[in-house]
Amino acid sequence: MGPLDLEKQFPRSPREKLAGLYFMPRTIDKLRAEQPGGKMGVYLNEADGLSAWICKRAGIDMEAFRAKVAEANDDADVEAWLREQLDPAKVEELNAKIEGLGPYRLAPEYLEIVKRNHPIMNDRPDLKTYFEIMDVDEARVTR
Repeated sequence: MGPLDLEKQFPRSPREKLAGLYFMPRTIDKLRAEQPGGKMGVYLNEADGLSAWICKRAGIDMEAFRAKVAEANDDADVEAWLREQLDPAKVEELNAKIEGLGPYRLAPEYLEIVKRNHPIMNDRPDLKTYFEIMDVDEARVTR
């Protein structure tokens, strides 16, 4: 899969699934944006970020995932690899957690980082989950 320019397009929705797991298409897009020739734009892919948290809980090594995305031809290649890594029972349990996951249980210093990365939270305190925050945050930006 080649590099991706996230200054020209959004990563896929966090609600999209690959191998049954939320956030995987979005994470793939961010990993592609890290590649030479790609552009992250305003997006982050930090070691303590949400994609890394999900991968860790799913038992996916982020460096191995990054390498697989770099050498894969398409999503189908990545999906086949992910299915080898994932426990299907764990996927459903993790998806249930992800659906309700939001930043408000974070320590104050981490909450401030999330607010800095998603400024819509300052205007919309009603947004509680990462799904809601990312959907609204990206919907307000036109490209």
